[in-house]
Amino acid sequence: MRYFAKPGVAIAFGAFMLCAETCLHAESFLAADGSAFELPLYDWTAGAFLLTTGVLSQRSWTLTRRQYQAVAWAFMLSLLFGALVSFVQEWLTPPNVIEWGLSEGAFVAIIIALVVIALCGLVSTLRAATDE
Repeated sequence: MRYFAKPGVAIAFGAFMLCAETCLHAESFLAADGSAFELPLYDWTAGAFLLTTGVLSQRSWTLTRRQYQAVAWAFMLSLLFGALVSFVQEWLTPPNVIEWGLSEGAFVAIIIALVVIALCGLVSTLRAATDE
């Protein structure tokens, strides 16, 4: 479980979320119809925060760097949990066709996996912070 407390995991997960959300909302970038409010600003903020705290956790700080990383993991976990609840509600309604060919059940499974990774990251970072 201590593996998830490593800064490299935070860096990789934050970078993955930034890339995934950017690719998922690529149509919003290309559209000039005023859909700027549909951009994933919260997700980008959480991904950038997690990525930054992972990078900064690799350096020696006088402040408790693990606490910053734990806050970033908690922020990411809260966003993923919100997405999970939203997509489970959609999954329980009549089926919808997703343009990029992934079933709603598979998408819910992917979000569950991301929630588990973020939860492991938070718990292991908090445990590592108490050991310092």
